[in-house]
Amino acid sequence: MAKSFISYRRVSTEKQGASGLGLEAQTEIINYFVEREGGMIIADYKEVHSGKDLNECKELQKAMRAAKKQGATLILAKTDRFRNCQQALEVLDKMGEGNLMFCDIPHTDRFTLTLFFALAERERLITSIRTKQALNAKKERGNKLGNPLFNDQSKQEEAKAVRERAVENSVKRRTETAFNDVNNSRAYDAIRLMQGTLRMKADYLNQRGYLTSKGNNFTAMGVKRLIDRYGA
Repeated sequence: MAKSFISYRRVSTEKQGASGLGLEAQTEIINYFVEREGGMIIADYKEVHSGKDLNECKELQKAMRAAKKQGATLILAKTDRFRNCQQALEVLDKMGEGNLMFCDIPHTDRFTLTLFFALAERERLITSIRTKQALNAKKERGNKLGNPLFNDQSKQEEAKAVRERAVENSVKRRTETAFNDVNNSRAYDAIRLMQGTLRMKADYLNQRGYLTSKGNNFTAMGVKRLIDRYGA
């Protein structure tokens, strides 16, 4: 019998939730590891929340209750869905070891989780020190730091609009590139009339040497994107 998983995905801002980019990336990661475990996702919970207070993450609480009730493993794409080790351990204690899985940690137990967060915190500290050193070096050379528009109070709204347009244009370019990619269109033509699950279609493409626009094998989520992109 396949192992049952309940997935939980979260983004911190409404903009991330509307774009679907953060949630979609988490889905891709979760699906990969569930398939590798030979399991199946029986429910999925998602929300937009800063994550400052776990009790206010309503969908997380629902996911935890559902996983415990159905004897399923709660799975998250990355440990960064929690602000710190204390939050992660709080969920681990409520779920019980063996009932919680982070895709970026091979074995989710108290020792590994604590060690992982300690190493991540040390890396953030080192990165912060390096960044400050680099900025100080630039200042000493007389370079002005930051976006010139943001340095001018009267132009901050203009700078914000410029940044938002840049993000929108970047998403649009990636979408258009994917749509016009020869590999993608050939793969869609191959499975357009095919019956079966997304996993079956991905296996079909991979067995016949089809590759994604980035030269990788297809996943079930990759096939779903093909269908959403061209089927519409």
